Amino acid sequence: FLAAAAFPATGRAEGPGDGGEGWVIVQYRAEPGAAWAGGSGGGEPLSTTYRSVPVPQGVSPDEFAALLRLDPGVVSAQADATVYASGTPNDPYYSTEQASYLGQIGAPRAWDTATGRNTVTVAVLDTGLDLGHEDFAGRLWENPADANSNGIDDDGNGCIDDRYGCRFINLDKNRERDCGYTSSERTGAVTDDHGKPGASSHSHGTMVSGIIGAAGNNGTGVAGIAWDVRIMAIKVLDCGTLAHGGLPSGEMFNVAEGIRYAQRMGAHIINLSLASAPGDQKADNPALREAIQSAQSAGILIVTAAGNHGSNPSQPGPGYPAAYTQFPNVVAVGSFDNTAGNTWATFSAYGPAIDFAAPGYNIASTTRMALGGYGRDKGTSYSTPLVTGMFALMMVRNSGLSYTDFLQIAASAASPAPPASHGQNWAGAGIINIGAALDLVPMAVTGTPMHNWKDLPPGTEVRATVDGTECGSTTAFGFGPVTRFALKVKAATEAAGCGAPGKTVQLHFGGTPALPTLVWGGLNVDLSVINKDISTVSPDPGAIVVQPLGNSWSNIAHLDSDGPLPNALSYLPNNWVAAMKWNPGSPGEGGSSGFLVAARGAPTYVSNWPAIQRYEALWIDAVAANVATLNPNPAPGRTVQLMPGWNNIVYTGTSRSVSDALASMAGKYAQVMQFDNATGTWLSHIPGRSRYLNDFGGLLKLQVYWILVTQPATLTMD
Repeated sequence: FLAAAAFPATGRAEGPGDGGEGWVIVQYRAEPGAAWAGGSGGGEPLSTTYRSVPVPQGVSPDEFAALLRLDPGVVSAQADATVYASGTPNDPYYSTEQASYLGQIGAPRAWDTATGRNTVTVAVLDTGLDLGHEDFAGRLWENPADANSNGIDDDGNGCIDDRYGCRFINLDKNRERDCGYTSSERTGAVTDDHGKPGASSHSHGTMVSGIIGAAGNNGTGVAGIAWDVRIMAIKVLDCGTLAHGGLPSGEMFNVAEGIRYAQRMGAHIINLSLASAPGDQKADNPALREAIQSAQSAGILIVTAAGNHGSNPSQPGPGYPAAYTQFPNVVAVGSFDNTAGNTWATFSAYGPAIDFAAPGYNIASTTRMALGGYGRDKGTSYSTPLVTGMFALMMVRNSGLSYTDFLQIAASAASPAPPASHGQNWAGAGIINIGAALDLVPMAVTGTPMHNWKDLPPGTEVRATVDGTECGSTTAFGFGPVTRFALKVKAATEAAGCGAPGKTVQLHFGGTPALPTLVWGGLNVDLSVINKDISTVSPDPGAIVVQPLGNSWSNIAHLDSDGPLPNALSYLPNNWVAAMKWNPGSPGEGGSSGFLVAARGAPTYVSNWPAIQRYEALWIDAVAANVATLNPNPAPGRTVQLMPGWNNIVYTGTSRSVSDALASMAGKYAQVMQFDNATGTWLSHIPGRSRYLNDFGGLLKLQVYWILVTQPATLTMD
C-alpha cells in the first residue's frame, strides 16, 4: 500500500532524532507479501500475523500507523513502545552485603531443600548473557537442533544458529553506530554487550541471569538463587545507545516475539527485568497480550519488573508488562529497601498490579568477564530475578504443580510488608520468603486407584496419611475407560505431622492401604509422583496356602518339600490322576511333548518326571475344590533362569505390578498369562498395552504364571 521503497532492504530505520522515529506493530489479515519481508529485517517473526515495521522519515509513528490502517489488508497498526532495562534508579543508597539480603528472604534455608535441576529452564529476556562466564559453566540452555553455526535455521523455529537462545533486536541508526549491529535478523547472537569499561552501569542481562542461576557452592564468585537450572538467553535489549543515555532499550513487539520463542523452545519461567515508560499506553499492544495469553495457556510464569519510577508523582504505576492485571501468570515485582528495615524502595513503582516485593539494593551478581566478572547494582530489575529464582526452586521441588499453585504457595509464605508513605500497594502478597515457600510445597500424586493393579471404580476415596495423620484426600473420577485421581499431600509446615524429608506417605484407596508407599524426598528430590503404579493388594497367604482347583486340569504351585514322584504330591486329593511339568527346553511347545509327566498308578515307562522341587509349577488332573499346604515363607531374592519361549513359574516375590515384578528381565518378555483354575479360562497381560485391555496388572505372591520370554533371562524375585 505505502511504497515499499520507504522501507530499506536492510530493515534499518532512522533512529529517534534522525528523521525516522520508531516502529509500528502491524497486524495483517493474511501473510504479507515478499515486498514487506524487509520491513522487520531478516528472519520470520514467531507470530504469524504481526510484523514490526520501521517508521519512514518525515512522519511520526502515530501518523504512520494511521496511514497503515487505511490499507484493507491491515487489521490494526499501532506505534510500538520502547522498553527499558529497569536496573538503575536515581537512588544514592547502596549496601554491600549479599548474605544479608539473601538471609532476609530465606534463601539459605531454601538451599537445604533445593538448589536447582537441569530439567528446569528459565528464559531471560534482556541484553543477553556472557556465555563464557565462569559462573555459568554447564548452566546454559542449549538447542542441539541448531548448534552448528552454519548460518541456517536448521530447526525452522525462526532463528538462525540459536544454540543458546535468540536475538530480537530491530536495527536502527543509533544501534548501528553505538552497538555495531548490522542486521535485524533473528540469530543466536545473544552475547551481552551492555556497557563499556568504566561505565557506571553495564552487564544488565548477565547480572539478571546470575541472580537467577549463577553456580553456587563452587568456590567462585556469587551464588544464584537456583544454582543448577538452565538459562535460556533471549536478547531483546540493545547495548545501551547514547540516544537513551546508555540504558538498554528494545521494542515491545520484540518482547512479545521473545516470549513466543521461549514458549516454543520449552522454557518453564520467563524473566522480564524490563518495563515500558510510565504511562506509555502504546506498550499495551495486542501482539504482547496474545503472547502472554499463549504462555498462560502453556502454564508458563512471566516474572516482570515493576519499573523504577516510583518517585514520579505523576506516573508512579508499573510499566508494561507488569501493569497487566488480567493475566494471572504475569507476576509484577517491586523492590524493598533491604538496608532500611525492608521498607518500600522509593524508586519502586507501585499500584494494584504489584504481586511481590524483593530486595532492591546492593544486589550482587555476575557481570561481563571483560568488565570485571562481578558487581552490584540496584533496582527492580534485580529484585525480579530473585522472585524468578524462587519460582524456579519451587518448580524443582515439585514439577507437577501449576503456576497457580506456585503463586498461592508463594503468597502464603510471604512476609507482610510495612505500609509505605504513599498508602498504596507496593508489595502485593508481601516480601518473598523462599525458604518458607519451599517448605510449603506439597507432594503431588496423580494416577489410578487400583486393586491388584486393576482400576477401582470412579468415586473411590483416595487418602494420604503420614504416621497416621491424614494429610490429603480426594475422590477418584472417571476418565474414558480408566479411573484417575489427583492428590496433594500437605507438608508438615502446612499441617502438623505431615510430609517432611524421610517421612513415609501411605495412600489409601477405599480405606485400604495401598502399595508401594512413597517417601518424602530430601534435597532436590521432585515431589511430583506421576502415574506410578500404586495399588491395594490382596493379602499374602497366611500360614496355610489354599490353591483352588477346577473340574479337570489345574495349574498350581508345589510348595511342599522336594521329593520323588508321586509320593511328594501326598497333599493332593486322592482322586488325582496325573501331574505334568512344562519343560521349555523340549520340542513340541504346542503339544504334550513339551511336558514331563508323572502318572499315578501307571507303568514307569509312562512317567518321565521322577522328582519335584519346591516352587515348581505343575498341572494336576484332579477334581476338588482346592488343595492346602503349609506356607514355606520363601525368602526374598530367589532367582529362576528362563529360556526363550513359554516358562511356567511360581512367583515368590512381593506382590507388585507386572513391570516391577519382572524388572530384572525388562525388555525380555512379550506376554504374561495365568490360568484361572476355577473358571478354566486364560488371563493375559501384554506389556505396553493399555491397562484396561489387560486382564490383570500384577503378580501376586505364591501364584503361578506363564511368561513368554524373548531371550534368555534371569528373574529375580525380591
